[in-house]
Amino acid sequence: MEVKWLEDFIALAHNKSFSRAAQVRSITQSGFSRRIRGLEDWVGAELVDRSSFPPVLTPAGRLFLEVAE
Repeated sequence: MEVKWLEDFIALAHNKSFSRAAQVRSITQSGFSRRIRGLEDWVGAELVDRSSFPPVLTPAGRLFLEVAE
């Protein structure tokens, strides 16, 4: 895991938008999405429910956010 993944996840949680969080983190949206997916793979759980708009944190994502912050 990389520290930037945690910073990305926190940005996503606060901005509630992949595109806005990517912009804040100065990365393309596709690159940002890959980082979040990499974090989820590392954690072994889905952290973001991508089926809703705006995306929301899953229960695992909410717990992980507490640790990440």
